[in-house]
Amino acid sequence: MSDDSVKTFDYKAFATDLAGQASEVVPEDISTEDKDFVIDIIFRFCAMAGDALVKEENSKLSASGASLICQFIGEWIFHKSIDIIRAKIDPQYREGILQKVAFTVFDIAKKAVEKEIPQDQIIVIVETQVKKCFTAAMEDLAGRGILDEEVAKDALSQSNIDAMANQQVQEEVEHDIASMSDAKIIKLASLAVLMRNFSSEKLKKVLQGFNKPEREVLIKYLKMSDLEEKLDMRATLRCFEEIKNTLPEAVVVSFDKAYKKMYKIVKNSEKNEILNIIDNERPAVKEFVLSCYNNKRKQLPAYVADVISKYLEENVS
Repeated sequence: MSDDSVKTFDYKAFATDLAGQASEVVPEDISTEDKDFVIDIIFRFCAMAGDALVKEENSKLSASGASLICQFIGEWIFHKSIDIIRAKIDPQYREGILQKVAFTVFDIAKKAVEKEIPQDQIIVIVETQVKKCFTAAMEDLAGRGILDEEVAKDALSQSNIDAMANQQVQEEVEHDIASMSDAKIIKLASLAVLMRNFSSEKLKKVLQGFNKPEREVLIKYLKMSDLEEKLDMRATLRCFEEIKNTLPEAVVVSFDKAYKKMYKIVKNSEKNEILNIIDNERPAVKEFVLSCYNNKRKQLPAYVADVISKYLEENVS
């Protein structure tokens, strides 16, 4: 059985590996000098954290737990170093700011790992505390006149972690679009022809029903002024026919039928049970259901009456 105690954690090798990974993803707008700063500070802060964890007496941490803490430090130092570089904060203040970030991550992540909090929850906790710490550091420097307020605001408005996440999502979307079959593209283009006549509100709701790659393709075609001219109308008409055949037939809802169904449910159930089911409902709904007891039938739209009757049917024991 392998030894996973914190004493076996090779923090120097881990810090070197993290710094190497960071060097490959530093954004192109970062200068060579600033890139070297990012790589160096990730290595130094991760190595210092690892050294402290390994040397701690009576530590209950495992090597994997220590590596997770250092991973958090490396990732957040990477993102916040990019943010302060892009905000053009004077180099003499950069390390001090990042030191506060590193200490915050070390303290929060260590306590969370020791308490065996799930990793996805630790991610959220650490991110929240980093944002608070970074904001406090900017406000402190601005308050003491060390940083111009506009520079501080610019630093707080930066978010390399969000930029990288958005870039990854966009790359995945572009990959999915490129992988779409010609048949699917034609169907989406044909749908766009139909959707041109929708109101903006209806169009917004319909678009929400598609996944992101499909939605982007639809929006592209909706913006194309000469879409109909570019489409093979024979193929488009076939798509329209397929769409028509896949749509469910319209269901006519009868108020009388819905009311009779509800009346039967109410009359065949204990009154206390019905009262409990509708206890938190709106007054109009309560009045409608309770009308079954006093024969003063309240009129509601047929589809609303149908929804209420189905709701009661699903909830009575």
